[in-house]
Amino acid sequence: MNFSDKGVLKMAKFTIKNIFKSTSRSLCLPMIALTACNPSSSTGMVSEATNDPYSAVSNKTYPVDTETLGLTVDENGTILLAGKPYYAFGVNSFTLVIRYIEGAGESMYRDQFALLKKYNIPFIRVNFGGYWHDYYKKFDSDPASVLKCMHDVVKCAEEYNIGLICSLLWYDPSISTYVGEHRSDMGNINSKTVKYATEYVSKIVSEFKDSPAVWAWEIGNEYNLDSDLCDPQYQSRLPVGPCTPQNPSGYDFYTSEELRIFYTAVGNAIREQDQTRMISTGNGDMRYASKALHKATAKMNPDTHLWTEDWKQDTIEEFYEMCAYFTPDPLDTICFHLQHAQRDENGKASFLVMLDRFGSKVSTLKYFKEYVNAAKKAKKALYFGEMGDMTWMEDHENAASIFENVTDWIMDAGIQLASSWQFRVNDLKATDQGIDGEKLTILQKKNQKYIDEGKADTVIYWSNK
Repeated sequence: MNFSDKGVLKMAKFTIKNIFKSTSRSLCLPMIALTACNPSSSTGMVSEATNDPYSAVSNKTYPVDTETLGLTVDENGTILLAGKPYYAFGVNSFTLVIRYIEGAGESMYRDQFALLKKYNIPFIRVNFGGYWHDYYKKFDSDPASVLKCMHDVVKCAEEYNIGLICSLLWYDPSISTYVGEHRSDMGNINSKTVKYATEYVSKIVSEFKDSPAVWAWEIGNEYNLDSDLCDPQYQSRLPVGPCTPQNPSGYDFYTSEELRIFYTAVGNAIREQDQTRMISTGNGDMRYASKALHKATAKMNPDTHLWTEDWKQDTIEEFYEMCAYFTPDPLDTICFHLQHAQRDENGKASFLVMLDRFGSKVSTLKYFKEYVNAAKKAKKALYFGEMGDMTWMEDHENAASIFENVTDWIMDAGIQLASSWQFRVNDLKATDQGIDGEKLTILQKKNQKYIDEGKADTVIYWSNK
């Protein structure tokens, strides 16, 4: 999701063409204060034996299970829970961890878990870290406080038997900004950007890999939507907000090849700590011209790191190819995000169920099936990381019915795992009033259908933990 209303306007023609939403990528959050959730309780947690500030929480009590923890992916790309194929609908809660780190009370996340338990929603996708680059400054200066907050959330998820899909590095410019490099340095395995990202991910994964509430890892949020885009005039395509480069250059744009190098490095860092759990990219919907955009970067000016974009539509075979390309090993799960809403420049909202893909109009159901086919060809799993509609669409009279249609198409296509964006309008208060409750009720119904069909057994998983 692209950042801010300003960013949305800059990207409008591409947003409409591609029919992907343009605000979830970065939500217009205020600058994070990063006040510790409970500073007084985090003192004395640095390991004296190692003198390592990142071994901050020394009193972990998570059970180390002899059975597999979380979701896994078999050699055919089937998502498993406790060794059995697993199908489920979950939700997104982008700020669940961030707001608590900022100083929100325990009730903020506890009430969310309680609401999910009430509607039998089995998992939730969360930003398991920060957003702006200031987060990393806070983490480095006081890891004990940050990790304490994360542990509180994880323990509560265990209490309510809610799985967590943990997105580790949500916003793509944050780390490069923090370490003083360009976004294209993601493609340099020896860069400070890659070094910091892999070290941070290693620390977080090692800290929480023994919790049964951690179901899967995810690298970031929709990095693919910023790859292979280039604007030599610097009028658009650049991050908007605190990560906007002061003196932009071509190196502030990155290619899909550079992103692939980054994904591989971070994926390897995760695998070194956790050999079994599902790993996804967190990618958004594939651009309709992903192959052409990728090929265009080969004509890059080597002196300026600038090139000319090509927006020739992908064929179905090129779509399959690029889905696999954006999901390099050791990542085992293809991910995509797709909304079914657009609004014009006057703010008028409408729903779209026919997509411009592969040189023609394609129904949503067929498009979902092509994602399933792409995953099968790559022998990877498939995760629909953000489905549903943006908050600005939720007052539309047909919002709930369209939302249910999307869930039906997901089930018909055979997509195993999907999560709604986002499950409540107010990120600080959990509620099941209005559209929030309607969506939760629909997800509850669909999950019950999976349970009745023997496709969503979580009882065995949690009983063994």
